[in-house]
Amino acid sequence: MSVYSTGTRVLAAAAWTFCAFFAVNLLLTGTTGTIWHFLPSLLLVAWGIYLLLWRPRLVVLAEGVAVVNILRVHRIPFGALRNLRVAQNVSLDTTAGRIASWGAPGAGRLGPRLGQGNSGHAARAAGRSSAAGAPRNVQLPHSQTSIESAWNAWEQGASDRASASGGGPGRALPSDAAGSVVTSRWDAGSVVVTGVLVALVAASILT
Repeated sequence: MSVYSTGTRVLAAAAWTFCAFFAVNLLLTGTTGTIWHFLPSLLLVAWGIYLLLWRPRLVVLAEGVAVVNILRVHRIPFGALRNLRVAQNVSLDTTAGRIASWGAPGAGRLGPRLGQGNSGHAARAAGRSSAAGAPRNVQLPHSQTSIESAWNAWEQGASDRASASGGGPGRALPSDAAGSVVTSRWDAGSVVVTGVLVALVAASILT
């Protein structure tokens, strides 16, 4: 499930409409020289809008979270996730450090902070208890509810597997198990497209 800011995507769609209008007008009325000079810049602007406003998001999976930022992708298994912080933006405290999400919707104000230590399940349970006493018209941020739902399901499944293997229902979840390593990488496709468009713009300016 992808979690993203609807507002930024609406803004991106509006900006693309203007880019498309100017590009079509340029192709219909411009000369070969003007098209060469201005069209690569329009394409670069449209691509920049995609990178800044459309691409960033959180992808919530059964086994963890993928943080998709402008040119980077961070994969965080739930075994490596320690705390979730949702305020004006969303950040995740992991075994590899804090990772901020550029595109996930926050609380729009100084919102809730989940997790005060390394016991994520207990901290979130305390957060749910305090939330239960909150006014009924208070709605938790979508980023928080989406991640917590999958995180709790993963923890329950891990506890059930530990019980089935003879570890007992109270067995602690391993934080250093295989598959609990945060991985970060550059998105090769986005980097290549950005480089090609920058090269085209540079060539159109210099020629």
